[in-house]
Order: sequence, then C-alpha cells, then structure tokens
Amino acid sequence: MNRAQKAAWLMVISISTAVVLAAIAVAILYYIFGMPKVAAAGLAFLGIAGVGGLGPLIFKKDKGPVTCDERDRLINSRAALASFSASYMVVGLTCMVPFFVLGPKSSVSITWLPFIFGAAGLTGFFVHSVAILFQYGWRGKGEKS
Repeated sequence: MNRAQKAAWLMVISISTAVVLAAIAVAILYYIFGMPKVAAAGLAFLGIAGVGGLGPLIFKKDKGPVTCDERDRLINSRAALASFSASYMVVGLTCMVPFFVLGPKSSVSITWLPFIFGAAGLTGFFVHSVAILFQYGWRGKGEKS
C-alpha cells in the first residue's frame, strides 16, 4: 500500500467517523438543548474530519528512486475530477432545491452559506479519497510486472 492509499484511508475513516458522530450528537441533543446549541455540537464533532488532513504529515514518503509515476498522476487527476464534480453537485443541489421547494420569491438566510461550503468541502475530500482507493483497488494488492 503506497502513501496515497494510506492517506486516503485515513481521510475516509476520519470523515466517516466525524459525520456519524455529528449526526448522533445532533439527534440526541436536539430534544434536550434545541437547535442553536446542537448545531455547535455537530460542528465540533465534524472537526474530527480534520484529522484526515494530517495524512501527508503522518505517512512518510515511499522509499525508492521512483515514488510517483504516470499511473499515480493519472489516478490522482481522475480522483480530483471526481472530487470537483461531486462538490459542484452538492453546491448545485443545496442552491437549487430550496429554489424549487420554497419558490423564487422566498429568501434563504445567509447563515446557511458556511454549511454549504463545509458540505461541499467534506464531499470533495471524501470522494477524492474513495476514488483513489477505488482506482488502486481497495486492498493494497499491487501490480506484478
């Protein structure tokens, strides 16, 4: 398993854990404290996703004369394209669904913008990591040449 796969696994695990813990916290605390305090607790648990960003610092570079070849660059560029597409779709859906549900004459509070930005970012990083793992193979089988 190379460095990119290890970092991708760390990102997938940290984002998944953060989203599940945030959803549990919001579901449990909503009935006790109400929405403003619950949103802060949910955002605090989403901070766990930041652990995935430490992957390049935690995992050392691969040893050997070649650490990244054309195949690795192609996999990364395809994963980036999937990431951008998923983020764009999240932003598009979160902007257009209220338009069609509430109607063109209604307004949406500006306080939702950081949540839209965060959702698009988490989606982008998650999809990028899953695309890397998918293209390399879920397990570090490696290629035999």
